Amino acid sequence: MTVAEKIIKPTKAGVFRTIFLYTGQGESTLLVIPTGTNVGDYMYVLVDCDRDKEPNEIDLVDMFNDLFKTNGKLSTFINTHPHNDHIGGIKDVYDEIGFTEVWHSNHKPGGKHKEKFKDFQYVVDKVGKKNEYFLLGTNDLNKIRTSGDKEVIKMLGLIDFQVLSPAEYLCDDIEDADADERNARIHEQCGVIKFTYGKDAKSIMITGDSDKKAWKEHITDYHKDNLPAIILSASHHGSRTFFKEDKDDKDVYETHIEHIKPTYLIVSAPKQEDSPHEHPHDDAMELYKKHVDEDGIFHLGSAPYSVIVDIDDKGNIDVKTDVELIEAYGKSDDGGNNNNDGDKARNIYIGSQTSRIDNKPMG
Repeated sequence: MTVAEKIIKPTKAGVFRTIFLYTGQGESTLLVIPTGTNVGDYMYVLVDCDRDKEPNEIDLVDMFNDLFKTNGKLSTFINTHPHNDHIGGIKDVYDEIGFTEVWHSNHKPGGKHKEKFKDFQYVVDKVGKKNEYFLLGTNDLNKIRTSGDKEVIKMLGLIDFQVLSPAEYLCDDIEDADADERNARIHEQCGVIKFTYGKDAKSIMITGDSDKKAWKEHITDYHKDNLPAIILSASHHGSRTFFKEDKDDKDVYETHIEHIKPTYLIVSAPKQEDSPHEHPHDDAMELYKKHVDEDGIFHLGSAPYSVIVDIDDKGNIDVKTDVELIEAYGKSDDGGNNNNDGDKARNIYIGSQTSRIDNKPMG
């Protein structure tokens, strides 16, 4: 059994597993979604993709090759927005691993994001129009829009999802904007998705790079009753833009997180000194700590580690950190694999998972 199989595949039926993978200055989240009542009844969905060979960054292609060595496959790629650190390497993943569907925010970036967007467009063209879906905010569960502009109910196994952003009326609003304006507006219109599972329902909210304007003007007032989520991914890698326009903005916005009421916060960023944008920002983290107990805040780059969240069909939740995926598939400073013994060593399970909290299920 490979390390990826051992860590990623649940050994019990009916568990919704979310893995916030360490990818440095970027974001990649793997959803392992139950589809039936038997062990092995799962589908695999990747939300955002980052593959640029930063130190310790998990190489998604290597990991997926080991994960699907004996069975299973990647079903769907969901992209919150087409910026480099959320679509980087997706062509490699598609060409090497393959997947059937793409869900995305229907934006066209400019400037430095154009080249990797070409790779993303290549993937969209490969899956074809019938397997392309658009994220559009709605109060309905499990609703998405086809490329033919038709709203459809689309199930993801046994879980529910709700697209909170982008708002439909914004999607065509930036067609003629210049590159800088498009990139800024894409954060305002970024995909935000909530995934929910369990009899005593527990939710995980993926926020992409959504900013203060997105939440203040387009999301919170329209979806306030649907915002509570026990797990919150920190927007924009722990950037202050979730709360402020800029560092000097005195009009700090916290209404969104007051409604979300998260118990756990996942910050997908390297150590601050290794981030080109100094993520996570100190002022943002201080604001997060007003709403989330410090023991519930997981900064992936601090060790580094990945975070695994399990929710069972009753709604019990288990949150733990993991270092094995980095040890097996992380990249060294020279771009090589951290594990010098290569594929042979990657087939050996390395130790046990680490945790910052008691791993007993929580109701």
